[in-house]
Amino acid sequence: MPSLLIVSLKRMSALLRALHCAAGVGSHELAVVYVLDDLDLRHVCDLEGPDLDDDGMDPDLHKVAALLMRTALNGGMAVVVLRTPLATGKTAVRTWRVHDLTAQPSTAAESFSAYCNGPNGVLTGPEPGVEYHDAPALTVSK
Repeated sequence: MPSLLIVSLKRMSALLRALHCAAGVGSHELAVVYVLDDLDLRHVCDLEGPDLDDDGMDPDLHKVAALLMRTALNGGMAVVVLRTPLATGKTAVRTWRVHDLTAQPSTAAESFSAYCNGPNGVLTGPEPGVEYHDAPALTVSK
């Protein structure tokens, strides 16, 4: 029987591949914010969609992967933010909530609320040139 670590590594790898596929063709920025109690860790990497391969892979991808792994090994939740430049010069933002390496897509309104409201509920955004989009459900192959 495979260990929890091996199973989690396979699931994390499948999740990263699904995110790359969801990103589509082109250059993107992938950020992961891991939240557990008062802990708030974040890493950002660049990625080229839609396929995950070793050629030209951002060296910070392993830090992003480690934060995703924490959702399976330590509990807690991570938020994945995918930023994609659009032909209009704007940036599309899509987000997913990840718990135990399972990603739940956020709607455009949920992403807007998360990024445009401060801790006291006061509107702080939106960021100029950013469009919030519904995140697609991810197809994660086992």
